[in-house]
Amino acid sequence: MAAIARIADNPGELETLDTYCSAGSLRRAADLLHLHHSSVARRLEQTGKTLGIDLTEPTGLLRARLALTAWWLLND
Repeated sequence: MAAIARIADNPGELETLDTYCSAGSLRRAADLLHLHHSSVARRLEQTGKTLGIDLTEPTGLLRARLALTAWWLLND
């Protein structure tokens, strides 16, 4: 959850991660964000590095979802 706080100052990065976690796929997230899939891939690569999580792996996506959910609940 502390990792999510590191990206919270960047609304675009947080929105991209949230959308990707909800959509479950890069292309679906790109559609929802009205961005090209390569733009979303670059954002997620940077976000993954910041978080220390490989977002392309199922376990990484799960970790990100859990951390993001906890962060939203505590900062709502």
